[in-house]
Amino acid sequence: MFTAPNGKSCFLVALEGADRLGKATQAQLLEEGLNANGHKATVEEIPYDDDVTHPEIYRMLKDGSVNLEPAVLQTLHAVNRRYFQHSFLPTLARHFDVVVLDRWNLSTRVYGAASGVSEAVTENLLKGIADPDVVIVLDGQPFPKDGLDVWEADTEFQRTVRTGYRAWCERDPHRYVKFDANGTKMQVHEQILECVLGRLR
Repeated sequence: MFTAPNGKSCFLVALEGADRLGKATQAQLLEEGLNANGHKATVEEIPYDDDVTHPEIYRMLKDGSVNLEPAVLQTLHAVNRRYFQHSFLPTLARHFDVVVLDRWNLSTRVYGAASGVSEAVTENLLKGIADPDVVIVLDGQPFPKDGLDVWEADTEFQRTVRTGYRAWCERDPHRYVKFDANGTKMQVHEQILECVLGRLR
């Protein structure tokens, strides 16, 4: 449980996985499903749109500079998460008992490793950033999408990312729970919802 300085706590769920696997859709469905089952849940997309790091992150992904300075990108992500955690998560904890995050710390670990950022650098960046109570990892073949950024369009890079996520799931299958993203939208949702409700119970 994340406990804010104001004393309020909330259960953190992170949806993770390689690009184009339906994370945003499943995060929204999970929010709706949790609320329908008596919880007060909300979903937040990460990186949070803070008007500073957010546009810089997406600029790097669009113009390809991310391939020149991958550690800079992960630093921006860590700053963005830290800002969100200290400035907005305490308010969310006051009003909701479950916060669903569309990406969080595991993305920094997996994408950092795939792009050549050392584990030592990554773990230093993530110091003090809360770990989720459960991480849902979507795995499978990517869905079609227009307007891909440089990492989304790099098939070999995405394959490395998928392998990285699978390795984390094998390392700690209780915390990192893997689901096949290529079932029907509602089939995937029902499996994820059952998992999260079980953890909440």
